[in-house]
Amino acid sequence: MRFLRKNLIQFFILFVFFCFFSSCTEWSSGYVPIKGKIFFKVVEGHREPYCDCEPEIILSMWTEEIFGCCNFHIESEMLRMGNNITINLLGIYMPSVCLTALGPASSSEFLDLPEGVYSLNFVHRFDLDRYDLIVSDSSLEVIRKNARFTEPEVEVFWRYPPNSFVYFCGTLTETSWICQDFLNILLSEVNLQEIYFPDFGEACYPRSSMGHYYDMPARYFLYESEEDFDRAGEVLEAYTHAVIENYSGVSLSFMNWKDKHYASWLFD
Repeated sequence: MRFLRKNLIQFFILFVFFCFFSSCTEWSSGYVPIKGKIFFKVVEGHREPYCDCEPEIILSMWTEEIFGCCNFHIESEMLRMGNNITINLLGIYMPSVCLTALGPASSSEFLDLPEGVYSLNFVHRFDLDRYDLIVSDSSLEVIRKNARFTEPEVEVFWRYPPNSFVYFCGTLTETSWICQDFLNILLSEVNLQEIYFPDFGEACYPRSSMGHYYDMPARYFLYESEEDFDRAGEVLEAYTHAVIENYSGVSLSFMNWKDKHYASWLFD
């Protein structure tokens, strides 16, 4: 009886040691479980800032849980079979270097998707969340089918129209007249067509500039060729030297569908 009791105690000690060792190995490898919801959105973006390249579809995800390091990463596997896209969520990866700042864990995946209707599925352990993803030439639309642990931040995203750009203007309150004054000159110099995005959903371009006493609602335009967009940049440079340099707190800028920029402060 003593022998049996002794063996049981030894077995229990070995079992506890094995469990402790296994958990330490998992922690030392840099992974922790996912807790709370996973937020996501399907949008268009660019692989590099100021790349002068066409936008691509991106699936961005981030955690509801906030961490003490802002560079934690959502580890996942993506499987695509025909029009079925499955994202298997594995855990949160913690790199050896912590960028100390509060923030969620996040990740981004580029999706090469032609127009069509897709099944977008998220798998976490034994849970399955299902959505329809509708890809058209003008929008990306996410439709909830069944969801428990995921949440779409954006249900409709308006894509970048080819050969489009946005015009931003931010000024002091007393110099807000500059926004329309420049636009009148621009439209007289370059052949442009103004376009509009619906009020609902998220547009590919911001709705306005930020950080000024007066921020004009953004204006959106189509141009015929890249030379026309470059010509718009020349008009902005000339106006900067003729007018804007005489005033403080004024910022005018363009950003086009390929993430190419012209800005008044770059011409000073």
